[in-house]
Amino acid sequence: MKTFARYLLVAIVALIVLSALMFVWVMQRDIDVSTPEARSQYHDAMVLGCKLRLPEVTKSAGIASVLHSDRVMSVCDCAVTRIIDTYAIDGKLRPSDVTEEQTDAAELACIRELTAQ
Repeated sequence: MKTFARYLLVAIVALIVLSALMFVWVMQRDIDVSTPEARSQYHDAMVLGCKLRLPEVTKSAGIASVLHSDRVMSVCDCAVTRIIDTYAIDGKLRPSDVTEEQTDAAELACIRELTAQ
């Protein structure tokens, strides 16, 4: 039984280490956004992340107004488009090149732009 537990522990630790290495590799690879299909897929994934983080961003920025769901989608579309257009050099984008502060700044700029209209 001790031998089984030891092998199980080694397997769990190996799985954790491999998962961490895979995460680091994924964050360092270039994402091709040069084709419309790839850009659309990456855009959809980033919009989902934006919608999940947007309440936290507005709260930390001190914006008291609550955005409706149609406004949230517009803000996220605007922010993601800005990020892709700004940081996708030659149709390649590396997730580690765009910091959270840059993402938050794009979201806040889009909020201000869309609420000013």
